[in-house]
Amino acid sequence: MKNVVLIGMPNTGKSSVGKELAKILNMKFVDTDYLIKKEVNMELRDIVIEKGLNEFLKIQESTLLKIKEHNAIISTGGSVIYSDSVMLHLKKDGIIVFLDTKKEILIKRITSDRRFAKEKSKNFDELYNERIPLYRKYADFRISCDNRKIEEISEGIVKKINNLIN
Repeated sequence: MKNVVLIGMPNTGKSSVGKELAKILNMKFVDTDYLIKKEVNMELRDIVIEKGLNEFLKIQESTLLKIKEHNAIISTGGSVIYSDSVMLHLKKDGIIVFLDTKKEILIKRITSDRRFAKEKSKNFDELYNERIPLYRKYADFRISCDNRKIEEISEGIVKKINNLIN
């Protein structure tokens, strides 16, 4: 089985859906945010604050290009789509699934301590509008997460994957 790579905005549920999918499909779960933290021994938000966005994106790229997983569910950070080389690397051995959630729902989920890999001058609307076309560009398919439970989203992904490989 190919990897299943989850992309989408922060707070879409990539990690939660990824863990559920890993259980359903009996696959390994890989969280790229965890891999980055482990690589540099820092919280992601601290990397962005202390080293800046460009350095964070470089660290993210170098870390994700090392992924050699097979038969895994890979949950990515929202900014992964800024690297064409990473996306092509993940797509080579994986099915890319865009977890799509309306902006209004995401805004309600954001907590005040949440940091995003973005330029300081950009607000959430600008970030959302910049990223959505990139998620669509790389995705093999999209699944709506609006007002759906993790189990429903996961089952929908499994059905679409089965349609792709059969």
